[in-house]
Amino acid sequence: MKVLVTGGGGFIGSHVVDRLTNRGDDVIALDSFDPGAHRRLPTYLRSDVRYCVSDLRHWIPDEEIRDVEAVVHLAALGGVGRAGKEPANVLGGNVGGTARLVEYARQWPRLKRIVLISSFSIYGSNYVFECDDCGQRRSATRRTEDLEAGRFEVMCDACGGACHVLPITVDATPDPLETYGASKYMQELCLRGFQHCPVTILRLSSVYGDRLRLDDGEATIVAKMAGWIRSGHSPSLFEDGRQLRDWVYVADVVETITRSLDRADAPAVLNVCSGAGTSLLQACSILADIYESDTAPRVVGGFRPGDMRHCLGDAAPLTAFLGRRPVLFQDGAPLAFAASREYQQVAVQGR
Repeated sequence: MKVLVTGGGGFIGSHVVDRLTNRGDDVIALDSFDPGAHRRLPTYLRSDVRYCVSDLRHWIPDEEIRDVEAVVHLAALGGVGRAGKEPANVLGGNVGGTARLVEYARQWPRLKRIVLISSFSIYGSNYVFECDDCGQRRSATRRTEDLEAGRFEVMCDACGGACHVLPITVDATPDPLETYGASKYMQELCLRGFQHCPVTILRLSSVYGDRLRLDDGEATIVAKMAGWIRSGHSPSLFEDGRQLRDWVYVADVVETITRSLDRADAPAVLNVCSGAGTSLLQACSILADIYESDTAPRVVGGFRPGDMRHCLGDAAPLTAFLGRRPVLFQDGAPLAFAASREYQQVAVQGR
């Protein structure tokens, strides 16, 4: 199969390129190697893969692209903070670039599947919480006065009891809270009405794995915690550190993408997540064990407006699609961060 992977030089994209190339597919990787994500060309680029260095907004495909049979569209300018500071750039890159790709894709006669990589960020605060005491359900919204008083859990409107989060499903209405999430949802909308070939949209929860940059200012919280602990610095955690996050291992993402390319019955939309919540405190403990560090997190309290108390995905459809349960964080983290532990040991020896 001839596959175009946009964003093929990035964290997730490079793993997709590896998997497809290693199994014998003809892979073309398109990436702008944007300096906001890459300080230099990554060392993991392959000599047996053609890399097209271009921004999708300005890309003009050559004749070699016309006979691609599948597209994995990962290219996006990431980061909530960056999107807030550079909305025109991020929206132009993510939405304008996707629209341009879709325009070209309509002309490719052998195209059989597009897999678009979307994000849980499109859901915003549309998580549902259920009261532990009376079973009443309510939204994820928390009152500012409760947060200021150190009451961080979502509380029941009916009886005042604490609520737990229900796993979010693809049926939840997209309602992004910020520019990056909005740009990812608009990428999905760019493919509305596209009938040239089947489309699969994969909405990813936060992804971790080898090649995840730990020193990136736009890094996810798990990458930042790993980077801090690796360097011997105590992570600072807002609220009480018991916030749950659903992290998905990059190998599960790659397998889901690969199966979506191969299977005629691939779903139109699928959440890619572990289906299990890990608290920030638990994650710090797991990471400290991996790095053989006694660095402990500092719970600083306070809160950031707009932060979700708990985030959790429904992994049942993904489990059925993969034929197994996704990897849990405590099992995937030692595999994901082992390479950065070796980096740490080399750095210490070189001092």
